[in-house]
Parts: sequence; structure tokens; C-alpha cells
Amino acid sequence: MSERSVRSRRRFLLGLAFGLPVLGGGLFGRWRKALAAVPVRQIALHHRHTGESVRTVYFADGRYLEEGLRSIDRLLRDWRTDEIVEIDPQVLDIAYLLQRQLDLSGPLEVLSGYRSPETNAMLRRRSRAVARNSLHMYGMAIDLRFPGVPLSTAHRAALALQAGGVGYYPSSDFLHIDSGPVRQWTQLGRVQSGRDGGVPKGAVANRRRAARQRRLAALKKRLASARR
Repeated sequence: MSERSVRSRRRFLLGLAFGLPVLGGGLFGRWRKALAAVPVRQIALHHRHTGESVRTVYFADGRYLEEGLRSIDRLLRDWRTDEIVEIDPQVLDIAYLLQRQLDLSGPLEVLSGYRSPETNAMLRRRSRAVARNSLHMYGMAIDLRFPGVPLSTAHRAALALQAGGVGYYPSSDFLHIDSGPVRQWTQLGRVQSGRDGGVPKGAVANRRRAARQRRLAALKKRLASARR
């Protein structure tokens, strides 16, 4: 089984975002220890719209596993356009922790993973709740249901993680999770415009700039090591 280094493009998504630390102190503090204590991470997902399911190990031996990640990427594709992108493994880690905390043996139910810009624009025309620059378009967000568990219980568990964004949609019976900054919002019977975990203006450019800087620093380090 092939492996992907933590310095892959997936990991470049995780550096700086929104001018704030991605995922804040929760996952990289207390919950980083929780993740580190589990050497193998397996996640089970079922897509409500396509009927597809996956149960796969996506992390083992200190690395994210390419084969597992690719199967998840496919399941979380834009099901309307069939477009596949790399899903941020940190949002998978959040989903994994929720699955583990809620003691779910069955799969998490996926309503929405990646959205192409065209799909996001279409959904935005239908609902003011869809953000113009949604994190779904960057493979950093998933809308989930938790079969057999009250949504309010899953919501409390997600907030307790203090990892990324949590959107609570009880009228539609789903939870939005993402790997952006720690924040929360609720749709209690009324639509709040653009509240689905959108990206503030300039954040994507800042991420790409930070990613280029990290790639350059890594290259310089490798060259320096090669000269020794």
C-alpha cells in the first residue's frame, strides 16, 4: 500500500488560514494527543445521494495512506458533476474522532463533501445559507448525519473537540464540520445568509503563499542535506 508524506499537497492546506491557526488549540493540543494514541485510523462513510460506501484505513504507521485517501476522495466527490479533488485529511481526522467518540460501528452518512464552484453557485441560488466561498469547494468540509445518535449529541461532541468549524442544522438533520478555524454557528429554523463555513476574502491566497514558502523551505533543507 503506497503512502503519502505529510508534506504532500494535502498538508499544505493546513498551514495558515484566515490569519488564525487552523483548528485552533483543540485538535493540535488535547486532541492531537488523542489522535497520536491511535496508530491506525479507520473511517466508515456512506453517501446518501450516490448510495456508495467506504470503510478504509487512511492513516497508519505515522502517515496518511494514499490508497485509503483516494477511496475517500472518490466517495466525497461532487456527485452532481463527478469531479474529484483531494480531501483535506484533517477534516477526515475530525470525522474520525466523532465516529470514535460516539462509538459508531456503522458508517457516518454523508450529505455533501466536495462541491465544484458550479455546484456551489447553483446551491447558492437556491439558498442564502450557502457561502459564496464555501470550504466545501476546497475539500475541507463535510455535511454529516450520525445514524442512531441524536444530532444534538453529535453537536455537543463536535463542539467539545474544539477542532475546526461546526455548523448545527437541526431542521435539516445534519452537522457541518470543517478544518478551518475553530468557530460555530446554528440554523435554528431561520436561514442566516452565507453561514456554511465560507472562506473570508484573501484567505485562499494566503494559504497558497504559505504553501509556496513551505515548499521552498523544504527544498532548501533537502539541498543543504545533500551537500553534506
